[in-house]
Amino acid sequence: MSEAAHGARPVYLTPFGLYTRYMAGAYLRHTTMVSAALITIALTIDLWPQVPLFSGGPLQVVGGIARLTLLRLPDLLPPFLPFATFLGVVWSESAFTESRERLLIWNSGRSPLYCLTPALLAGLVMGLILFGMDTWLRPVAIHVQIAERLGREGIRLDRAMRGGNQWIALPDGLLRAEIEYGPALKLHNVTIYKLDSEGHLSEVDTASLARPAAQGRWLLENGSFWRAAFDNQGNVLTTRTTQEEAQVPFRARTVMMSLDALWLRNLGLSPQYLRLGELQTLAHAQIMSRDLGAYKTRLQLIFGEPLFTCMMALLGAVLSMLYFAYQTRWVELVMVLLAGYLAHFASKAFQLMGEFGYMAPFFAGWLAPLLLIAALACTLLVIQRKRGLGVKLKDTPHFADELRPYL
Repeated sequence: MSEAAHGARPVYLTPFGLYTRYMAGAYLRHTTMVSAALITIALTIDLWPQVPLFSGGPLQVVGGIARLTLLRLPDLLPPFLPFATFLGVVWSESAFTESRERLLIWNSGRSPLYCLTPALLAGLVMGLILFGMDTWLRPVAIHVQIAERLGREGIRLDRAMRGGNQWIALPDGLLRAEIEYGPALKLHNVTIYKLDSEGHLSEVDTASLARPAAQGRWLLENGSFWRAAFDNQGNVLTTRTTQEEAQVPFRARTVMMSLDALWLRNLGLSPQYLRLGELQTLAHAQIMSRDLGAYKTRLQLIFGEPLFTCMMALLGAVLSMLYFAYQTRWVELVMVLLAGYLAHFASKAFQLMGEFGYMAPFFAGWLAPLLLIAALACTLLVIQRKRGLGVKLKDTPHFADELRPYL
């Protein structure tokens, strides 16, 4: 007999159907609400001490604070956006269970693998938002604050201030100078100490001004240089009087100095404030500084954090399906929230370990999402077996197959 004779028709599980759109909308709605609550708290903590920095009439103060609020959003929101995505998914799943909608889905025979599609879509959306903030909005916002000297960060990172003498390690010596960040990079009151292959002082160059030239050369202006000429250069206490060493003045002199101009121009700026092109360049530059590890770690995080955000959404959905399948108990709810927080904490710990050189930059950026993928696979295996289903897509139930005995 045909299916039409019984008034039945085959029902197929579509991954982008009504259920997916409904659940993805709920995830994004609740994630937005959680993000709004968290950003409100973060902005209050960040902006309240900065209110005395504004002066003028009431309208000017309110306008300045409102402008600073918009500029601080791209900096304050990204760090907790993955955790907000997790909380939004758990919130939606808990409400879904309490309304008995989850029970209805289970009774329909829908596989848990298909139930992950809405979380995957929501995670992709939030991951793309995070990527856009990290690569574009955050650098643009901080540079506007710096240019206008707006707020605490704008004043602290003001590029117009030299900030006194800076000591910088070079492959063959040391540099002491005051930095004028530009846009035309300059060094003032420059002193360059060069060492020989044995670590002995071999040359000292002083200048009132230094400018970067091509191919690792720097142009020194209005200064003098001293070069050790005797054989025993390392002996600074000597009684030799046959050869006198003196400083030779010059109006302009070109010297070789292994000093990256782009790194120097961004000295003092956190890697998270650099544009993607600058970050990629500095991550592969020859820099005698701990900043190199921070640049490499940040570059990996920019691409790893969107995947981590997507995995956090899936983690919330999977743990909810495991523990909130029929009802929400407060003990299990606390366990799920604690698991999400530990995942969030682990990602931040790996980031710090990468920045300070305790972990390779690749693992600092990708270990957290990779561990979550492994945890998700194990949890899904438990759910599938608990419901008596296979672990392959072909093992998922098909309504047409269930109707066949009645035909």
